[in-house]
Amino acid sequence: MSAIQFLTDAEGNRISAVIPIELFNRLAAESELDEFFESVPFESDDNDDETIPDAVVDIRHYKNVPLHAAWRIFRGYSQEYVAEALGITQAGVSNMEKRVKPQKATLEKLACIYDCRVAQLY
Repeated sequence: MSAIQFLTDAEGNRISAVIPIELFNRLAAESELDEFFESVPFESDDNDDETIPDAVVDIRHYKNVPLHAAWRIFRGYSQEYVAEALGITQAGVSNMEKRVKPQKATLEKLACIYDCRVAQLY
């Protein structure tokens, strides 16, 4: 069995522990842990199996932009490049990137430009 690992805060105080799954399973079987579990409501849809590269998710999170804008940044494209590919102005791309979900036809064009699937853009 591998060792227990501790997660610490900035001052070095232990705040959490990572334990081997075998130990967790044994402790769970011996304990009543229901109070620690919370039901999370979930509705399935057609995109449940869709994946997005970690780098795109990181860009979306750290730059606080919609996914379709994160894909542009991930691919290293300028707004001017995308504007030319779409046949619109750079200002049009800028405005589009302020929306969470552009129109379907635009998403289909962006998917071609970014070499990804439409469902990965929103």
